Amino acid sequence: MKKILFFLLFGLVAFNAQAAQPYFENDKLSLDIGLTMNNQMLACFNLKDGWHISYQNAGDAGVPTSFEFENMSADLLNQSAPEKFLYEDIITQYGYGKAACYLFAYSDISDNAAIRISWTACKDYCEPEEVEVLFSKLLEISPQNYQQALLTFPLPFKEKVFISQSGQDLILTTKAKLPDDTYFIPTQHVFNADAEQILRFEHGKSLLNIRTDGIDAIPQSGLFISQNGSYTFDITPKKPNLIFILLTAFCAGLLLNLMPCVFPVLSLKAIQMVNDSRFKKGRYLRALFYTLGVVASFLLIAGILYILKSTGAALGWGFQLQSPAFVVFMMILFGIILLQSLELIHFHLPFGAKIHKVSSLNSFLTGFFAVLIASPCTGPFMGAAVGYALFERAAVYFPVFLFLSLGYALPFAALEMFPFIVKKLLPKPGRWMRRVKYILSVPIVLTLIWLLWVLCYQIFDHTHTDAWSPYREDDIEAAIAQGDPVFIDFSAKWCLTCLVNEHTVLNSDEFLEFARRNGIKLFKADWTNKDSHIFEALKKYGRSSIPLYVFYAKDTPQYVILPTILTTDNVTSVISQTKN
Repeated sequence: MKKILFFLLFGLVAFNAQAAQPYFENDKLSLDIGLTMNNQMLACFNLKDGWHISYQNAGDAGVPTSFEFENMSADLLNQSAPEKFLYEDIITQYGYGKAACYLFAYSDISDNAAIRISWTACKDYCEPEEVEVLFSKLLEISPQNYQQALLTFPLPFKEKVFISQSGQDLILTTKAKLPDDTYFIPTQHVFNADAEQILRFEHGKSLLNIRTDGIDAIPQSGLFISQNGSYTFDITPKKPNLIFILLTAFCAGLLLNLMPCVFPVLSLKAIQMVNDSRFKKGRYLRALFYTLGVVASFLLIAGILYILKSTGAALGWGFQLQSPAFVVFMMILFGIILLQSLELIHFHLPFGAKIHKVSSLNSFLTGFFAVLIASPCTGPFMGAAVGYALFERAAVYFPVFLFLSLGYALPFAALEMFPFIVKKLLPKPGRWMRRVKYILSVPIVLTLIWLLWVLCYQIFDHTHTDAWSPYREDDIEAAIAQGDPVFIDFSAKWCLTCLVNEHTVLNSDEFLEFARRNGIKLFKADWTNKDSHIFEALKKYGRSSIPLYVFYAKDTPQYVILPTILTTDNVTSVISQTKN
């Protein structure tokens, strides 16, 4: 009886030892493959001594592991989450350096069913390997090994993930709060694996900005990887509401009429028009040609900017004001307008009388030059609409400028069509008209002074205040790496919104004391003159226009973008919430 028990025990130990042996093994890795419940098959690689194999998206180099099925069908249900490998500090790969498990659902098993598994193991060099597995030889995987394999699989991500494109950058957006060290791996290789990925939290959402050198296609699925775990998800394309963007551009055009460099000039022209005894004749045609002049001028500027950007020029909206020659031209133009409005000079250009008689041509030129007059100003909503358009294809880019021009043209065109409404509101011509002209000349004088200030700032050297350091990417990165809170002001002397925000908030004693008390390092990116580094920085944050305000909280690389219009309360509130 003892002999029988001994042989039974010996046989059981030998059987378990045989079953515990991997199906394939060499000095680089071992392969375990077997069957689980519910017609599933599990294959697990265990890597040795620094060797690794590639994920299905191998990154910038590598060969994915492949499974070929003969006389059977199988679908991949899940696989282990990959990790990043940097080879020779040059090549970024996605793969597995410890364990890689693949779970399949199989069906339609026929005689001689087999699985041919191919992989390339890499360390100091890469070596392709292959093994053929007979399905009939597969044993059952132990529950323990099955559970261990499940721990390597990414979990389904519970929130939706949206994707949008900004130039060559991709932006993933989700409502979930992602860990600081999160990075994205697409299921298929569609952009360079070493692309910089910047995570920020803005308006209750996580935004992962991926700075690529170009994309082959928009990724359809992928994984979020961090030390807290890995999650797989399908990507929902984030289609911007084009109608909303066009309406925003239209409203921006309307509000542009109220800016100080536009309103007084158009008001003077309107007063002159409604007091013209011939205002009723051809008013609809004049309104049409004024609108065509505005549209033509806007689309001309947009076309020039589009062509320059397609050649690689680092330009955004307001690029023309970065030229001192253009600023001088605008000073001359506003100077002429001022002198004429005060009736100090009268121009009698050749063919001028003939042009004036051709009311449609006169209206067209009025509309065309009205846009030129507006160029020093950027009204509310305009930066958002134009900034969005600058990163879009032509089919979106030009309609945005079209609606911007239509909004800008509407008030004066309506006045051309229905001048009697305004005429009823105005008193009869008299001394009051001269007084109004003097009052409306004040903003024109202020615009001239402002343009002169911008010109001086462009030509002569300038220094930053003690509170604000000049924008240097190395200094900012060093401050963030040290864990210091950082505030960046992207501004320019020709940006009126920027100047108002700086005067009322950013240079106020209250804000500067708040920054000093909280140890916030202040940097100003002055874009008054052309600066490719600042333009690239704007692109990094998904913008192409100013103002832009960015805040990095203490001890985190995540950042928050603040509203375009600042108040002391909304700035300190956002900063306080972020640092907590």
